[in-house]
Amino acid sequence: MLIYVKQPIPENAYWGVFALMGLATVINIGFIAWATYRRYQVRWKKDIPVPPRPSGRLSIRRLPHAILSASRIWGFRLRIPYVEMTLVEFALSMMYLTGCLAFTYAPTDSEKPIVHLLPNYWGAKAGLLGAAQMPLAVFLALKNNPVTWLTGLGHEKLILMHRVVSRCIFVLTWLHFVGEYYRSPELLMDEGWKVAGMVGAVAQTVTTIFGIKQIRHAYYEIFYSSHVVLILTFVITMHIHCIPMECAYYIWPCYVIWGFDRLLRGSRYVLFNLILRPKNRKALIEDIGSDGLRVTLKRRIPGGWKAGQHVFLAFPGLGIESHPFTIGNIYEKEEGGDEAEMLFIIRAMGGQTRMLMNRAMPTGTCELNALFDGPYGHPEDIRAFTTCIFIAGGTGVTYTVARMHQLFKDIHASDARATRVVFVWAVRTEVEYNWVASDIAKVVALVPSSVSLLVDIYLTGGARKDQALAALPSLEKDFDIEKDTIITSSSTRTRTRSNTSSGQCSNEKAESGASTPTQPAPAYFASGANTPTTAVDGVFAFHRPGITRKGGRPDMRRILEEEITVSEGAVAVDVSGPDGLVNSVRSALSQPFTGPIATMRGTPTVLLSAEQFRM
Repeated sequence: MLIYVKQPIPENAYWGVFALMGLATVINIGFIAWATYRRYQVRWKKDIPVPPRPSGRLSIRRLPHAILSASRIWGFRLRIPYVEMTLVEFALSMMYLTGCLAFTYAPTDSEKPIVHLLPNYWGAKAGLLGAAQMPLAVFLALKNNPVTWLTGLGHEKLILMHRVVSRCIFVLTWLHFVGEYYRSPELLMDEGWKVAGMVGAVAQTVTTIFGIKQIRHAYYEIFYSSHVVLILTFVITMHIHCIPMECAYYIWPCYVIWGFDRLLRGSRYVLFNLILRPKNRKALIEDIGSDGLRVTLKRRIPGGWKAGQHVFLAFPGLGIESHPFTIGNIYEKEEGGDEAEMLFIIRAMGGQTRMLMNRAMPTGTCELNALFDGPYGHPEDIRAFTTCIFIAGGTGVTYTVARMHQLFKDIHASDARATRVVFVWAVRTEVEYNWVASDIAKVVALVPSSVSLLVDIYLTGGARKDQALAALPSLEKDFDIEKDTIITSSSTRTRTRSNTSSGQCSNEKAESGASTPTQPAPAYFASGANTPTTAVDGVFAFHRPGITRKGGRPDMRRILEEEITVSEGAVAVDVSGPDGLVNSVRSALSQPFTGPIATMRGTPTVLLSAEQFRM
């Protein structure tokens, strides 16, 4: 009797991933087209129709907007407890794993039953499918990923799918082991290529355990170093294991993909740090108090960077690893030169950042040789939105300040249509507030006349702990500098760089200047070019519109509801900071005032962009 045998094709599992990428690409193209048209209306002074105010009546014409609002809430804002994944992320993970398991147990001929439960059958298929997924896992981990150009998803977002595929490989690897064990325990480890397979399985298991969020964040230095070694071990041993099974062609692409990314990253290191040789290779590290570090370096970067992007910084004198840090300023070349300064505000935690703090603490400043790779990331384009809300906590302010600064420049260039901007920053102490106080003042001074601006600074840590800051003016809850003027006495300070060799600190504390206020308020408020001032008989008066300082934690729901419900067009919300703050914003934007019913009644749609690194 003739039996029709259909050979398994593990590559079929890729089609689901490619379909998702295609859908994301179509959505990205649609968003770009919409944003371009909205900006075109502003640039060419076209009549911009004002959307109707919420009337309380449902409008069927707004059904597409309602569907968009519902999909954003249910798909991307609500999160599954304990697993820290959105519904879309969780659904995609389960679908992918289910598809892999279905393929593992699916029949391949016309005689066998629909579901095969014999271990000697599904054990081999699980191993074959696991090997076939390895190129995809490596591809999704690339820093320079072509998927980003198509979908608008940066590598820090694609890394989630990398983890999903990697954990599927983990499950399939051990299914393969169990199946082979039941087939013949005595032959499980009788040859070298089988031992290599076991070594690879153990290596992948260890790196999967280290990749658990809580462990990864607590011991990032160990995770980073071990991940490189263990994954390389896994790939090499899997290659050895697959040769006798005649499926090593699934492993070769891993070397090619990984090698291409490393070659590209290495080329960027050489280009930015050696070929485009900077005048000063060193980075200036300043201790700005409360475990804060201000790192600045100047480089020539063709094409610059987008506000909100990040780079990987490495300090060869402290180790081989690099860490991602958000650039805290926009791309602006220095006058008469071709270099641009990059600014980073870093909170010293453990590992390398703590080593940086230890170097800077004795004298307040230190200079170290620094290498960088980047920029990376794909911040959302907010130029097409009518209302832009920036929310930050702690060092997340570097992301939102740069984004707001770039938005103001775009409005001045008639390339953005925002008419309302809200900036909220929650910070624990006065010292931390002063990390970027002058930078905020500089950006606020650039606000276009057509924009209504509100800047709220929330001090959440209670009383001041630094007596030197007692001279700072205390703004009451309803104090608004747009309506009031503070008069302070004149004082100036300049910022200097030390001339020490690599790895050594300066002999005296560098003066901080306008960029890094570390002195009492009177001197700071008259600190130079970054804070526009007017001198009258040696006394300086400054005006900063819309800035208020408040105590306690911000009520995210109240702030967002008040702004969204009165907005005259689409709203963009950018948030960066601790998980608690980001989750509170997600929760607030999942409430009925942004839901599909409210949208059908005239409330504008809301785009939420959250900057959270999940390394």
